[in-house]
Amino acid sequence: MRGLYLSNIDPKKSIGYMSKIFGQINGFHQLGYHVDFICFNDDFKVSLITYDIELQKNKVSLLIDQPNNNILQRRYSLIKASLNYLKENKIDFLYLRYPRSEPLFLYFLYQVKQNLPNCIILSEFPTYPYDEEYKRLISFKEKIVHFLDKVTRNYLKNFINKIVSINYNKPIYGIDVISIDNGIDINKYSPIIDSPKKLDIIQIICVANASYWHGLDRVLLGLNEYYSLVEAYSPKVYFHIVSPPTYYIDELRKISNTKNLSHCVFFHGSKKGMELDSLFLECHLAIGVLGGHRKGLKIMSPLKNREYCARGVPFVFSHTDPDFSEDFEYCLKIDSCDNPLNIQMLIEYANKLSTDKEIPNKMRNYAYKNLDWSVKLKPVQTYLVSAN
Repeated sequence: MRGLYLSNIDPKKSIGYMSKIFGQINGFHQLGYHVDFICFNDDFKVSLITYDIELQKNKVSLLIDQPNNNILQRRYSLIKASLNYLKENKIDFLYLRYPRSEPLFLYFLYQVKQNLPNCIILSEFPTYPYDEEYKRLISFKEKIVHFLDKVTRNYLKNFINKIVSINYNKPIYGIDVISIDNGIDINKYSPIIDSPKKLDIIQIICVANASYWHGLDRVLLGLNEYYSLVEAYSPKVYFHIVSPPTYYIDELRKISNTKNLSHCVFFHGSKKGMELDSLFLECHLAIGVLGGHRKGLKIMSPLKNREYCARGVPFVFSHTDPDFSEDFEYCLKIDSCDNPLNIQMLIEYANKLSTDKEIPNKMRNYAYKNLDWSVKLKPVQTYLVSAN
């Protein structure tokens, strides 16, 4: 079968999301599907990305030279290019990263069904429910996006065959759900060769497009308590935040400045490749999501947890993750609340793990068996086979 993956996310703000999408596309390839990808490139031009089997890599070609970055014109250009490609190539299934519903999106889905009535339409909801995300201080644009979504989303059932949802198995807007857990492309993450040996300084890292629901303020407030109470600061604890600029990063900088934490909290901006690898080599622990409760979620499968596992770095989170039970000893689950993180508990956890030199290998092997997209997409494969 031949598929098309379609996404309208902003590539300049979505390094983590694009990594997930390419991982899913590679997962589809491993399962025997030919899947192309239409998206925006860094100049907001509509790009077609195809996979060259002989070269074993993605190739990019330009579909539309978009003259400006007006949001409506960009969206129309994406839809136009996608419709033309679907019709010309007789695509068997369309996989959408749900962009929030609005009239133009419904028109696109209608046109797909009119021109390709046998095309299976799948839409992935990375987060559901998501209305809580719009209850905080948001921009006027986000308010409009949410309003249009609320008034049009109940029409989706007329066009979408199945929703692919992360950790949610009830119908959404009248559409049956294929529930999966998040996965990753294991081979895209460099494994840690050896765990850090020095415990006189405990190094902690978080890699994210930092948002309020990541709960990183809990780490900063925990560090403030630790350095206020612990005599002689032994051991020292350093926290490395790797994130592009966001509103939440600005909030974290304010907390760091107010609490005088510049000696132990470091903002690195975006990092990738060898720069990011070398940061991980120095770190004992990684921080996952500590604030899922802030958007009403108790069960989550964030990419971060899986990426940390693939690298072989033990990690901390505050929700239920279906892929990491309480028996999995290389992650630490803490309370789901807004309390400052107990830094002394992290120190004790790091010390406990320090005697096991095989941790990186054990975590990496677990990731291969349980977390790769070729494993996670099998429920989608089962549906495509039955619906074909």
